[in-house]
Amino acid sequence: MRAAARSRYVAKFHATEAASYDRTPGMGCLTRVEEDACLSDLQRVFDIRQRMRVLDVGAGTGALCSVLTRLPGLSITALEPAPAMLAVLRSKAGLAHVVTVQGFCDGVEDRRHFGESQFDVVVARQVVNGLFDPLTGFRNWRHWLAPGGSVIVLDGLYGRDGWGGQWQEELDLLPLSACQTTALTPYLLTEAGFRIDAVDWMVATNALPSTRTTRYVVVATKPA
Repeated sequence: MRAAARSRYVAKFHATEAASYDRTPGMGCLTRVEEDACLSDLQRVFDIRQRMRVLDVGAGTGALCSVLTRLPGLSITALEPAPAMLAVLRSKAGLAHVVTVQGFCDGVEDRRHFGESQFDVVVARQVVNGLFDPLTGFRNWRHWLAPGGSVIVLDGLYGRDGWGGQWQEELDLLPLSACQTTALTPYLLTEAGFRIDAVDWMVATNALPSTRTTRYVVVATKPA
């Protein structure tokens, strides 16, 4: 079932859909104001320093990568399963230095994408609500992180009505698709072996008129 759902995901994000996603405000396309707000929310809960190795999981067309490039001296890798989404990301001049890898992150077989302790930070924007197996995904992230490394989850309290059109058929295959509490992601991260450092609202992002879904942030650390 998961293999079929994964195939559908990649098929749905064909070139036309990827281009459309990249033009959608708040999704693949962030205005400068939205980037400023996202960066403010990130820096309020975590100190991202120069020379950190950062993995953006479910990078899409590069919205979060674009935010991260505003911080100096980072080594950024983008993991995204849909080739068409990666093609859009790679076409952006400002992201030419980002290393891109095609693949999912939440299957046991996905652990092979990267080595143990390869990153200092794993960031995920609007990703956990779309994971087929969140617990396995979080365990993979822990494997990829160096001891003392951190996960930063940026996501939203999406309801069933937030999944429209062709995505309705996936809704009940994704455990966190319509989660209405900030408690579940931290709980699963703890079960995967992380220590929770912060659970908070994305204050700056939520204050924007363009934000239609309440967003939250979770920071968790892999014990040294």
